[in-house]
Amino acid sequence: MTLRSCLALALVAACASAPQVVEVENASSEGLGLTNGPDPEALADFDIPAGRCGMILWTKDGGRIAPIFRSVDTVEATMVIEGEEVSLLLASQLGDQRFGMRSQQVFTPADLAASQTVVETKIEWGQGFPSGTYINSGSLKLTAADGWQRIMPVAGIAGCKA
Repeated sequence: MTLRSCLALALVAACASAPQVVEVENASSEGLGLTNGPDPEALADFDIPAGRCGMILWTKDGGRIAPIFRSVDTVEATMVIEGEEVSLLLASQLGDQRFGMRSQQVFTPADLAASQTVVETKIEWGQGFPSGTYINSGSLKLTAADGWQRIMPVAGIAGCKA
């Protein structure tokens, strides 16, 4: 059998085989809407104060959106660490700036006696929307006093609230 006849036979066999049907589940059943944005109700406690700019980051906890970090345009931030809300202060920042937020920020606890965990955010800015922008992806790194680190993938929004 020649190469040409082998190719022709393979083509006929491929065309004669039945197409496979793949069922796709509705993405909204996992807690994400059609926009893949977070449930606004879950973000209520992490709201940006009126007249201020800020950033909210979240991660997924199973199928739910879990807001974990909020930074405001001053040097204030809060984060839920081990179930406790920790107040943070901006220690350094660099990178592209949008709405008063830089793409890389390092925070230290406001109360060093309560926690010595250093929090570092690295984000990639996404598409803008009126008075804000999406954060397509990023990471949030926690470094404990003993040197152990945890790195979590995050997404979010940054913007200003009237």
